Amino acid sequence: MSTLAQPWCQPAPTRGGLAELRPPGLELWDSRLSLDRKRAVENQTPSLLEITRAIEARSRELGAAALVLTGSTARDRRTQVSDLDYHVIGDTPDIEGLSSEIDLYCDEPDVFLAKLFKGDDFAHWTLRYGCILFDTGVLRQAAAAAIEHDLWPDAERKLRQARRSVEFAQKLATTGDYGAVLEFSRGAFSLTARWWLISHDVFPLARDELAAQLVETGQPGLGKALEATIHRRPTAAEISAWLSDAWELIHV
Repeated sequence: MSTLAQPWCQPAPTRGGLAELRPPGLELWDSRLSLDRKRAVENQTPSLLEITRAIEARSRELGAAALVLTGSTARDRRTQVSDLDYHVIGDTPDIEGLSSEIDLYCDEPDVFLAKLFKGDDFAHWTLRYGCILFDTGVLRQAAAAAIEHDLWPDAERKLRQARRSVEFAQKLATTGDYGAVLEFSRGAFSLTARWWLISHDVFPLARDELAAQLVETGQPGLGKALEATIHRRPTAAEISAWLSDAWELIHV
């Protein structure tokens, strides 16, 4: 295996982390794909792996250009609230008969490349930290473009998403529906965290890793809110207070 495969699998979560890598040739890219497939197997239970293999087979049948296992599973940081996330470059495969915890994102090759240039952080996450299960070349070309142009997610785009999400969660908090408040507040804190990190030249990792990244960048309070809504059931009053803090942070 090429000694350069490991940096490609785990680029530094910083603004310059991807640009530090040289454009991947065929040999280097093949070694990354081999390592990614191995990680995907190691990071999944047999039942999850069965779902992944079904998604891969269905994607290949539709002629997809690439398939990537993303999110917490790719980072081996699954929690009790984790979904099974995939990014398909091509048509949307049928997920009928598979687990309801699947989150499927699909883009045509030109759309995926355009999203990278527009600063879509999910597209960037797929390229940096996803486990690429197969690639006909579109992701290798995208990686070369990202390196050449030193592409980085758009912090303003993430800020707009965070503001909408926090506002919605605050309105939901007045309904007394604790389950919904917990779920949507978790999402709001995650979006706020990703905005904060991107705007401070830190690339956000899996959701369960964000709290530690927030502490390192001077936002331990937001990290506490996110960690609490992932791993326990904080009181409605605690959540409301944290939402108020998040609102102030994103409107400075």
